Amino acid sequence: MADVFVSYAREDQKTAQAVAEQLAEAGFTTWWDSELLPHNRFATTIEEEIRAASAVIVIWSAKAAASPWVRAEAELARGRDKLIQVVVDHSEIPLPFNQYQAADLSNWRGDPVDPRWRKVLASVTHFTAKGPADGPAGPQAQRARKKVGWGHLRLSRSKLALAGAGVFALAVGGSALLWTYGTHDSRGARIAIQPFRTIGSAAALRDFAAGVSDSLQTVLTQDQLQILSPAEAQELNGDDVPGEARKLGVGLMFSGTVQPKGSDIDVSMRIDDPVQRATLWAAEMSGPAAKSDQLQARVGALTVAVLNCSQQVLGPRVGLTDTALQAFLHACELSETASHGSAGGSATYAMLDAMREAARQAPDFAGSHSMLAKHLAYVSPNIPGLRDEAEREAHRALQLDPKDPDALVALGLLRPQLDYAGREFWFRKALASNPAWSHANGFLGNVMSEVGRLQEALELYQRAASVNPLAADWTVVVPLALVQVGQPAAADREIGRIEALWPDNPLLWYWQYDSLVAQKRWGDALKFLDTANKLPSPPSPAWLTARRQLLAALQSRDVAARMTLRQQLVSANSEDARNTIYQLVLLGFVDDAFAVAAHYSPAPTDSPEILFNSELAPLRADPRFMALANRFRLVDYWQHSGHWPDFCSQPGLPYSCAQEAAKLRAAVR
Repeated sequence: MADVFVSYAREDQKTAQAVAEQLAEAGFTTWWDSELLPHNRFATTIEEEIRAASAVIVIWSAKAAASPWVRAEAELARGRDKLIQVVVDHSEIPLPFNQYQAADLSNWRGDPVDPRWRKVLASVTHFTAKGPADGPAGPQAQRARKKVGWGHLRLSRSKLALAGAGVFALAVGGSALLWTYGTHDSRGARIAIQPFRTIGSAAALRDFAAGVSDSLQTVLTQDQLQILSPAEAQELNGDDVPGEARKLGVGLMFSGTVQPKGSDIDVSMRIDDPVQRATLWAAEMSGPAAKSDQLQARVGALTVAVLNCSQQVLGPRVGLTDTALQAFLHACELSETASHGSAGGSATYAMLDAMREAARQAPDFAGSHSMLAKHLAYVSPNIPGLRDEAEREAHRALQLDPKDPDALVALGLLRPQLDYAGREFWFRKALASNPAWSHANGFLGNVMSEVGRLQEALELYQRAASVNPLAADWTVVVPLALVQVGQPAAADREIGRIEALWPDNPLLWYWQYDSLVAQKRWGDALKFLDTANKLPSPPSPAWLTARRQLLAALQSRDVAARMTLRQQLVSANSEDARNTIYQLVLLGFVDDAFAVAAHYSPAPTDSPEILFNSELAPLRADPRFMALANRFRLVDYWQHSGHWPDFCSQPGLPYSCAQEAAKLRAAVR
């Protein structure tokens, strides 16, 4: 019998074959119906194989959801607690299976180092209690094992400000470190996640605690952290916790408590060293019981962030002292609660001070220096005087660890806005060090969106978001990327999912507006502007007025109204030429847009990302677009890299991007 049973609809056979091949490469045996022998009775054999398998991977798609065979196989696996779900399109997973986590393998091409696939593989390992190293020892399997080895991931953040106050209060408890932290040789490299304990008998509390525990176990296992199985974690509940921890190789133990407080739920969390019986980190959160899903998301996001960060201290030869470890974990926590510096104000300065203290306490630990370098570089455009410090800290980290991905990300962030090749170089170097590193994926996604490689940007954002899907960091960028590649319906679903957990995130409001405009739902977009007052910091009255005028003209199809607005845009001495160009194209005045562009000199901080919005397709369909792109130094990047934007390969484009670029270069000469 096989380790893994693969269930799929016939239309998804190529994906099923890729899944089976990569499982075999990793050392797992698989069964899918290509293995069915002519004499086998179909239903009987399938039921036997599912019952015998340690795990069942169900590949969901629209066809799979409509297949009674796939549903029956999924139900059999669910009933035996061995179900692993993946989705390969944007269709809805049917009930009751939509209540369970599912990995997104849309656009997966069988890459064994793709973070999305590595998460599936981690789940298989969890269910089978058999790592890839238990598989065949041939050269091919040995190579696969190297590719899917355990790694550590870090919390990601959005490329834009994550402003807005939450509905929950956060109070960070004091940490008490009672010993000198030794080297990795004296500590285990595994993390135990204990189920949240409830104080009180209410069923809602128990459900909340179970939900938090399950989501943490799932995400952290997918993040490739070395997490104990729930059965193993139970062994740490006896009298000899230190002895069991040593035997199981546990270096950190996470636990939490949930209790009622009036109409609120109080949650406390802590990370302990089970061997020394010392608390490393503690925090508390509270929120209305009526909004428990939102509280659960915040608890999960912070916990995943700190535990992903904590994994670094379990590396070989770290040797942090107790004070240094305390400072490092405190800095990790503040990077999450301060939105990595996007929150601004005193929270950002407190975060940076904590990171400086961590670097001072651990002068020989690359992770402390690179964490500081990355955050200094990220906030430096808004806080003068930080660039030199960021560069020093990045190079210090690379002296200690030449492959430190955060240090490489920091150097990419320090490159000028229009230096696409320079930023891409450092972010790709960080990815080469760790292909699953969230910030390397996310910030490279920023570059790809700015140079018009939108499909690649979407995939990078999805990889970045997958590290901590409970957080509102890179996850909030994914809907905008979906809009840009022409998938507004998928963007709307993703916005709804995130908004249910993070209703106060202002970016989701803007992405919803962009989605409505991309769908040319002018009337709906006009009504949607009336909800701007719900934002903590609404757009300026001028911004709202300009968009109301534009949408009203588009909705009415009144030629006179369009001409009046055109005259206002052309005659106005607008400081935001990109927005003027954008509005003129939507109104249908492409020649006027190019006339404005002819006098436009982008500022060093201007991003060309707006040029690749779906609404500006008429602009890109005109060969004059290449001259506009050249003002952003894009043409030089495209020619030297050999990678052209997505629209250049679209059918029906009336010119060749490469030929128009060559004409521009010849004209300069």
